[in-house]
Amino acid sequence: MNITAVGKFLDQPVLISKLKDKTPKILTGAAFAYGIYDVYKTPKENRKNRAIKDGIILSATVSASLISAFGLKIGKKQLLKGLVDIKDAKSIISDRKIVIDKFLKKNNVDKKTETLLNRAKDGVINLKDTKEILKIGSKSAEYNELLDALYSKKENLSAKEIFKETGRLSVLGLMPVVSGVLGGIAAEKVTGENTPKTTSYKIKEGAYQFLANIFMCNVGAASALFGAEKLQKAGKLAPLSPIKKLGIIMGGIFVTGILGGSYAANFIGKKILDPIFDKKINAKEANSVSRFDDTLKSKTGKVFAAENVLKANKKDVYNERKPEILDMALHTDDIATAGVLSGFKWIEPMLPLMYTISGFRAGIGYRNNIKDTGR
Repeated sequence: MNITAVGKFLDQPVLISKLKDKTPKILTGAAFAYGIYDVYKTPKENRKNRAIKDGIILSATVSASLISAFGLKIGKKQLLKGLVDIKDAKSIISDRKIVIDKFLKKNNVDKKTETLLNRAKDGVINLKDTKEILKIGSKSAEYNELLDALYSKKENLSAKEIFKETGRLSVLGLMPVVSGVLGGIAAEKVTGENTPKTTSYKIKEGAYQFLANIFMCNVGAASALFGAEKLQKAGKLAPLSPIKKLGIIMGGIFVTGILGGSYAANFIGKKILDPIFDKKINAKEANSVSRFDDTLKSKTGKVFAAENVLKANKKDVYNERKPEILDMALHTDDIATAGVLSGFKWIEPMLPLMYTISGFRAGIGYRNNIKDTGR
């Protein structure tokens, strides 16, 4: 398999633009299908509440993912600008035709090549034609301009641009996570199932998703690439291909993001969030016991039992959320981060799909195998 040709084929601007146009339908359809599946596998007596909660959480996260990525447009009026900037296919094709005509005019090519390039004017270039275009191999300035028009232009990001990209991708991930947490809390208020404990799980999972799965991974990716760029400038490292960049970035993601982010999220959960919510949980448990029997106000009976549960939760909270095999699905957005920073532009339109997963997990307050998360 010609890896270079496959990479070029996937990275052509027209294909990326068409993928962007299909992303809202793909994401909405996938969310709807998952919601149906999740409700179906729920016991019949709980299906109504599950349908309400999934509907609210998925609507919130899908909307936030799409708006933060592509903006909000009503009719022809753009109300909000998105963080993923991709030109429309018509303008790309129009610009491409001008470049192809210029190349054909200034370069004497055979009939087969002329036919090939004329065929490339109208839409997505298939893999077979991509291989043939790469074989032209002309060293002229027009040929380089041609490749840049047909396929995504190679970019060597500066240190400043690397961290700017990190910020952009982190904001893209933050919006669905915040929407998921707020949507999850609102959903449980609607169904009457909201408690301080389930709220704490959602906020802690939101912190876990953002730190372990998004922000710290982006920092790790940018730091690894920044270090590699510095070594290249010092002459201690050869120029990196997109594949080699991908490997270095994934190493930074694993160390700084998956390991460091998980540690940071659990630390914040234990030291900051738990003390806040334990008071609310303790007060609610005590009030519940008091209503049951006013004589049980000492550290005996049910009050004593309730406080023991709280202490057990506090003792185990540092270990209540660990990276697990199931989390690998959530780290597909890290691969997207690595892809964007490596120069694989085709992944950008898929970012809303990646970040919606994190937002949904935050919304349901996922906590490994703990069952009392309101689910």
